[in-house]
Amino acid sequence: MMHTLQAQFSDVDDLLREAMRGHLHGHGSFMIENSGRIGPLVELLAAAQQFPAEYASVSFAGTFAPKVRDAWATGKPFGGGFSDQAGAFPLPLENPVETRDPVWAQWLLHAENAGKNRGFPSGLVASLVGALGELQDNVYEHSGAAQTGLVAYAVTDRTFEFVVADRGMGVLETLRQNPDYAHLPDAGAALTEAIRPGVSRFPASSGRGQGFIQLCRSMVTDRVELRFRSGDHALTLCPTNDPLNGHQRLSHTSTLAGLTISAIWRAETP
Repeated sequence: MMHTLQAQFSDVDDLLREAMRGHLHGHGSFMIENSGRIGPLVELLAAAQQFPAEYASVSFAGTFAPKVRDAWATGKPFGGGFSDQAGAFPLPLENPVETRDPVWAQWLLHAENAGKNRGFPSGLVASLVGALGELQDNVYEHSGAAQTGLVAYAVTDRTFEFVVADRGMGVLETLRQNPDYAHLPDAGAALTEAIRPGVSRFPASSGRGQGFIQLCRSMVTDRVELRFRSGDHALTLCPTNDPLNGHQRLSHTSTLAGLTISAIWRAETP
């Protein structure tokens, strides 16, 4: 029996919950259709790496998800060509910023130009891409498994979305390396702390731990939604004009290794 699902975060979580129980393969085949978001697709592909046998019967409509899956498996990026509107860059063992990898630099520049060519405000697009670069760096600094990382983007007429994902230790274990946060009970508490100024696995005196806050500050608009997923929780931040005090929604989820951050900007409805 073939089931058809849209790539929504809730559906991704339902599939992962069944996979954790060892029941997903017993439900038949699943076709995942595009929903206009790439964040759920990246989360789903990360889950498939966690439970490959359970996800063997899950397939995808369209070309983006299969290309991401192949990029993650082979280490070869896509989406840096002249006409590309979406792409993914699997992270190598060494930080491509520090090695001055020209392929990474060109890929990132193309993602920025793809947004500008759609007529989106150049300052906003530069901020989004800057935040993407900041979070890519955080994978190397905090995940403990940078080679599992992936950066992706997608541009439409109305949206600019990017995702930074890894399958490393996750936010809870990262923060517990700092004695000030060794008491944190679960990933939900860790995510809530992680978006506060100065919170990091490093001591407060180091001045480290600004990555999440810089991300929020770089997107001061009521049209940006941020989603942080790590372990068994997801934190969604829907900023208003004051993103540091905007609406936050914490939810319990099925356990997904590492950290996945999705950010989407939506143009105003004409």
